[in-house]
Amino acid sequence: MPRAAAGFLVLVLAALVGLQGGCVARAARLLSGKGDAMVLESDIPAPPGLESRHATGIDQRGDVLSGGRFTYRGTVGETDAYADELVELYTERGWTLWRREVGPGHGRMLFRKDSRQVEVSYRSNPVDPAMGSATILVGAIPGSAAPQPVQGGQRGGPA
Repeated sequence: MPRAAAGFLVLVLAALVGLQGGCVARAARLLSGKGDAMVLESDIPAPPGLESRHATGIDQRGDVLSGGRFTYRGTVGETDAYADELVELYTERGWTLWRREVGPGHGRMLFRKDSRQVEVSYRSNPVDPAMGSATILVGAIPGSAAPQPVQGGQRGGPA
């Protein structure tokens, strides 16, 4: 094996060993080229590894998703690691974690950005792991103005 290839392999292995919990699964998705899924091509990450099942009450203007309920099914895995992965996905896109509640087999988190909030709740299924579930609720932060629609390539601000 050429020296450069061996060095690269050692670097990749070291990076993977340094990753913990759900980050390893995320790294595998990124290396496979699948990347991270977003809810309706917005700035809201979909629950990693789960399939979209149902959506209601959608309020979207351009790429700004300001309302809706989205349900997902699939394997959740270990709940603390899953919560860590969700926090990483959301904070990378400018969301701030406001609440984190994680227990055996379930978790619920609240993220905020601009005048919107996203509540992510998830549950693993010990009987049939592929039947874990997650729900994303998108809405306005209570007492805040609704997000401004995209106009002329500019976001938000007074008209």
